[in-house]
Amino acid sequence: MAIRLIINADDFGFSRGITDGILWCHREGVLTSTTWMATMPDRDRAVELARQTPTLGVGVHLCLTQGTPLTKCRRILNRDGTFPRGLPRLFWRLRSHDAQREAQDEMVAQIEYGRLRGLKPTHVDSHKHVHHLRALHEAVITAAGVCGVKWIRTACETRIAGTPAMGWAYGRLAKLAEELKGKIRERGLKTNDWFFGLATTGRTDSATWLKIAAGVPDLRLGEVMVHPGDAGDVTRADTRLLAQRKVEMQALRDPLVREALEGRDIELARYDQAASGP
Repeated sequence: MAIRLIINADDFGFSRGITDGILWCHREGVLTSTTWMATMPDRDRAVELARQTPTLGVGVHLCLTQGTPLTKCRRILNRDGTFPRGLPRLFWRLRSHDAQREAQDEMVAQIEYGRLRGLKPTHVDSHKHVHHLRALHEAVITAAGVCGVKWIRTACETRIAGTPAMGWAYGRLAKLAEELKGKIRERGLKTNDWFFGLATTGRTDSATWLKIAAGVPDLRLGEVMVHPGDAGDVTRADTRLLAQRKVEMQALRDPLVREALEGRDIELARYDQAASGP
């Protein structure tokens, strides 16, 4: 059975530099997919660039923790109308069913914002992996279904030999991802069989990629998550990943990385080309 690998860059549309860096990694490297942010400053230019780049799979990076909300989801917003930047604060605000419904409506609005501008989302995932919170499982499954999106990424992290172990928080996230995976498939939607990227977020350099290529599990469909980009137009107040994005961008364009993946007969893919599923 062929190993099919999706290499997905989060944060398309976060800023001009990050958007352009992601496109560069696709045009000159091994990147096959990205997820676009409807709440961030470069969103509209990113959609137009996506339409001009049909070889790049583009999904929606659902966001409830940064940027400008598209709906009046007041139960999850700060008093000034902005999203809470921290996961604990968002988690606390999602206690009620009304808040969860507002989050669902915001997710639908973000997907539809792209669709109305010509984007054909291949899948959805989320900024800071918020859709793995148990309070949002139903919301993300319903939002994807309503908008006709068949695939939802789950961060069911696989251990790759020679790479760092996950910390406690990411370990908990991976367990929630396995729970969400079951729910997605029960509802007739699709998700990846395996995932890697939590343990090396911001540190997926060329050396790490060689370990990934050697240790890819013999399963049908996997995703490696990356965060490349030129972070010259953002600050640490915007994102903790600054110089790290350049490191990941260089790795994705490294000929040795491509050779290593080809040497394992790994087929690079995108979600809308994938045959895995329930």
